[in-house]
Amino acid sequence: MKITRVYAAVLALTSLLFINCSKGDDDNGGNPPVQETPTIEGTWKVVTNNYFEDSKYFVINEDNTLHIFYEDNLGFKDTQNANYTNNEEELQLTINFGYGSLLANYTVSSDDLVLNFPDGSISLTKETTALAPDNWIKTLKIINEGNAPWTERIDIAWNGSQLVIGNGYEAEAIGLVNPETFALEGTITTSRHAFAVEIENYDDEEKYIFQSDNGSNKFHMYDLADNTHEDESLPLGSWIYGLASIDYQTIWASSNNEDSIYLYDYDSKTIVQTIDLGERSPNGLDYQAGYLYICANGQLYKCDVSDGLEVIESYTLPDYSITGVAYDGSYFWVYAEKNNEGKLVQLDLSI
Repeated sequence: MKITRVYAAVLALTSLLFINCSKGDDDNGGNPPVQETPTIEGTWKVVTNNYFEDSKYFVINEDNTLHIFYEDNLGFKDTQNANYTNNEEELQLTINFGYGSLLANYTVSSDDLVLNFPDGSISLTKETTALAPDNWIKTLKIINEGNAPWTERIDIAWNGSQLVIGNGYEAEAIGLVNPETFALEGTITTSRHAFAVEIENYDDEEKYIFQSDNGSNKFHMYDLADNTHEDESLPLGSWIYGLASIDYQTIWASSNNEDSIYLYDYDSKTIVQTIDLGERSPNGLDYQAGYLYICANGQLYKCDVSDGLEVIESYTLPDYSITGVAYDGSYFWVYAEKNNEGKLVQLDLSI
């Protein structure tokens, strides 16, 4: 019958269309599937490396910025930022750090990237999760900020109501600064170039103020009440830029020259411990709640020193170079330089 023939024709046409559509879905209409060209953008983890020492990750962004994340064997973290240009035809990457540039030939696949420099190479593997600079080193937030009375690479301390400012070469006396107005309210007479100052962590009226002296490998102890010189330490490393009192007999000292920190018992006159920081030159120190805070490379590090040294957290203050640190009982303060000017900065950071 006519209706049966029409139905058969429709059924045959439908079957033919289904077969053709299925073929198109399976093999892209008979053409091979399109392969995406691998790109260098993304987060890459270092697998083998004989060029950028201690580098752990490369983050290559689509806006032609690049971040290199570092971590040494003690846990100290750093970030290096750069711009780059990518010659995709020649497979060449030019990294510009501002002070100079590097050229690398590269090979890239969906999972691997190899950078070949003239005198070294780095092999990396693609990470599925993006890594941002703020997730590598924590960015500090500012509560309050004012001008320091002078600009010098100094450590600072807290005397219970004022910031105590090392004098270095820029002043004849140690400064006492109001933390609200940043006015220089007083001074402590000294014959030292005290790049590092510290108040003894001892709940007693008779306590010490500790002072370093120029490039000397010793620090000195003065009675805080009458400024009488009481004693000096054994020789440690020269250029002591940081002092951090633990209690009434022990103190940490940092040697910028020797890249080391020292735990010193001034009651028994004994060097209890020496920790080599590798090629990291330490500046100011502070000891709070069982942790040692170290200023180094313009950044701040919270360290566990209960058994050797392990960095617990790394902090940065963008556009500032931190050299001194103190705690006022609620928040940390740092001495830092910005545009070659000394700043006293109260941080949104507590113990």
